[in-house]
Amino acid sequence: MSLLNVSELHVHFPASTSWLGMRSRWLKAVNGVSLNLEQGEILGLVGESGSGKSSLGKAILCLNETHGGKIVFDGTDVTAGKRGDIQRLRHETAMIFQDPYTALNPRLSVGETLREVLQIQRKCPPERIVERVEELLRLVGLPVEIASRKPQSLSGGQCQRVGIARALAVEPRLIVADECISALDVSIQGQIINLLLELRQRINLTLLFISHDLSVIRRICDRVAVMYMGQIIEEGPVEAIFNHPLHPYTAALISAIPQLDPSQALPPHPLPGEPPSPMQLPAGCTFHSRCRYAQSVCANTQPPTRYLKSRRYSCVLEETQFKN
Repeated sequence: MSLLNVSELHVHFPASTSWLGMRSRWLKAVNGVSLNLEQGEILGLVGESGSGKSSLGKAILCLNETHGGKIVFDGTDVTAGKRGDIQRLRHETAMIFQDPYTALNPRLSVGETLREVLQIQRKCPPERIVERVEELLRLVGLPVEIASRKPQSLSGGQCQRVGIARALAVEPRLIVADECISALDVSIQGQIINLLLELRQRINLTLLFISHDLSVIRRICDRVAVMYMGQIIEEGPVEAIFNHPLHPYTAALISAIPQLDPSQALPPHPLPGEPPSPMQLPAGCTFHSRCRYAQSVCANTQPPTRYLKSRRYSCVLEETQFKN
């Protein structure tokens, strides 16, 4: 049984209200997403800004209200809203946020931040809290002396390591990392990636890694799910996706990955246009207005979901018809 199963999940946000105070328009951030995550696995979630990645990640941890579908964590349906199930989810999951500075309380020292989590979650007896704080700092490669310092005196990389230590203080079975390296320098990004990979080996860490950086996704993840306008349009093993994408949108994203080789040609068919408004999603395939392979049926009919070994994708094109 998978550690996490998400089926047909919907997340909507009120975008406007009528003069009577009734919600008249909704922003559809997540539209019928299904995915699963095995214990010890790292699943990458990629897509353009506004595709719904962060909304999905927060909904999985019950930080966003859902409007349909089901989230099953370790066999328990947490979308049922039972208090005990939500409390258990809070005790066994954690989130690493994008901005390492704003994610930490500036009034608390590093040690106080970690002690607060340990006390609230009751993960160790009071007499072991100081020792556990030191263990967590060492685990993320920070000196124990840093416990007395406040976030504003730390570098971005140090703050993000503190954020990871805070997540690990929960002793989570699942961590959702939401663009957790995008605000860091490239050299520091590499250190954080290596740290996450090391933690995966040491504590069998399960990770939903949200990013728009496909190079990082290829480095760290086992599988990748590609989101577009609130839907997963392709999913499969990382190398299979990168070597042979089956959806035109995935192919366009991969072709746009920056290359260090100056002799490497620019993508011959860059992704045109802008995504449609999530408040006025078009009929049919939401990608059809930007797709150079679009057919007349794409404008009016939802694309079929196709399965190929360990992969799935949503497109009218069969594998033999699509040449990326």
